Amino acid sequence: MKPVMSVEMSTQPLRFDPDDPAFLADPHPLLRRFREEAPIYYWEAVKGHIVFRYHDIMALIRDPRLATDPTLGAGFSAELRAQYPDFVALREHDLFMVPPETHARIRKLVTPSFSPRALEAHRPRVLQIISELLAELPQAGVINVFQDFSVKYPVRVIARLLTIPRGDEEDFLAFADAAIATISPVLAPELFAAYMPAISRGLALVRACISERRAHPLADDLLSHLIHACDDEQRLSDEELVSLISGLIVGGSDTTVHLTTYTIHELLRHPDQLALLRQDPELARLALDETLRFNSFGRGGGLPRFARESFVYNGTAIQRGQPVFLNMMGALRDPAYAPDPDVYDIRRRTNSSPWFGNGPHFCIGASLARMEATAALQMFLARYPRIELAGPAVFGTHPILRDIVDLPVRVSGSETPRAQLKT
Repeated sequence: MKPVMSVEMSTQPLRFDPDDPAFLADPHPLLRRFREEAPIYYWEAVKGHIVFRYHDIMALIRDPRLATDPTLGAGFSAELRAQYPDFVALREHDLFMVPPETHARIRKLVTPSFSPRALEAHRPRVLQIISELLAELPQAGVINVFQDFSVKYPVRVIARLLTIPRGDEEDFLAFADAAIATISPVLAPELFAAYMPAISRGLALVRACISERRAHPLADDLLSHLIHACDDEQRLSDEELVSLISGLIVGGSDTTVHLTTYTIHELLRHPDQLALLRQDPELARLALDETLRFNSFGRGGGLPRFARESFVYNGTAIQRGQPVFLNMMGALRDPAYAPDPDVYDIRRRTNSSPWFGNGPHFCIGASLARMEATAALQMFLARYPRIELAGPAVFGTHPILRDIVDLPVRVSGSETPRAQLKT
């Protein structure tokens, strides 16, 4: 049955406030109203526009009049460079900010290392890490999916793939959190400054690992392969390599954490779909994609684009330099994207989710994230044949992510967490 929007909500003035507790708990009634009443909305807080309909978003993703670089090629200010050099170093060579020709060169060099076929070589290590973590959890009782499982395995995986010494997990997570949070163009200056130590620690860790691995390369090691791409005729600069590895840590940990938490949450809210997945564990990949479509973990509009020039789109004037947010949460519940969009159906096939990006900016780590999360979901459900919610999901205060930071579940388990999983 489709949810019905309340009369009270439908008659209130439209206002986009991603910090509203009601929005955090269930943003979709409001997003539906925006699609129907104000599909391109001027968001006063950011002095820019936010777009909600699927076809508009897909058109604007490809529109060359929008750039991902907030400086529009002008570079970071001398003041910012002097005050926060690590932040500038991280952002300046980010794949989302470099010129198209640089982006194409870097993608060509590193994409082979992240193809599904190349990542299969790392699958045994991924399975081992998840199995070890599940063995640490109690067989029965109440566990916190986010704190006890989702937040722990992805950072262990990316650290193992890059052969980074254990013990740096907390710095990795803080680095990922800070790197994503500081994307926000409306982040208060004091909060922005508070994130800088985590970015500096993370970059110092990345640089130290690169230096060590350059001196002592390892076989079948992802970091060694990427360094080789850097050192072979200097095709990848040191700065580009540091930013690339940093991006892998961010995308390989934070995104997978929330995808796992949200998928388990939705399955427990839809027991018929959980039953389907238990009957056929191979549906796990589709369950992840359907969760991204049905209820993903964005808060506002994700990564902003910026107008290279002033132009008019569908009657809306967009001024040069203004941010444009593409609200993928709203787009993926648009009937133009999928039939019966308010129905959660893990058998739905929508090919590759636009949530991972489009065209040249499709997420380079998408295959890794899916491999990790698919294995984690299958093994978690195999470990716990009986599972139910033990309390409501609690949402965090991240400025970019609608993050679930507390998801208590009651479980009773099995001693064979690898059951039903093809290795």
